[in-house]
Amino acid sequence: MQSIINLFLAFLKVGAFSFGGAYSLIPIIEREVVENYRWLTKDEFMEVLGISQAIPGAISAKFATYTGYKVAGIIGVVVANIGNILPPVLLMLSLIGILFKIGHHPLTKSFLKGVKYGTFAMVLGFGVSMLLKTSFAVKGYIIAVLVFTAVAFFNFDPALTIVGAGILGIILFK
Repeated sequence: MQSIINLFLAFLKVGAFSFGGAYSLIPIIEREVVENYRWLTKDEFMEVLGISQAIPGAISAKFATYTGYKVAGIIGVVVANIGNILPPVLLMLSLIGILFKIGHHPLTKSFLKGVKYGTFAMVLGFGVSMLLKTSFAVKGYIIAVLVFTAVAFFNFDPALTIVGAGILGIILFK
């Protein structure tokens, strides 16, 4: 029973801090399932992360499903996924009415802009941590994903971003 409660609480925490999407979640998921509860080994975590890239859907749901099944079978899957989706569902239900009323206010726009850049910082932090953990061959792909993210989602200047990525590549690959 304690493992079921821990599954729920671990993925409730993942769901509660899921700002910015998949890549910002990975360090939180890793801390919960590898470091805090030791449900997965570091190697197993990386394998599930790799496999989850080939399957459609949210990374946190895939980890909740895999970890939940490993820890407590089908009940673990259900409990981990409920914990995972509960915070964003409750927050969205709470914020929908508020956002319709104050969405055009300058402070709201400033706040959302801050969230956007904070999210980019989390994605960048994840990318750098993955660069430090991966082999030489994979580093180029990670840099490419970071460049794509910076240009496509954050409207960074493509030329400057590519130059910055090239400098980062030279530093990392020397």
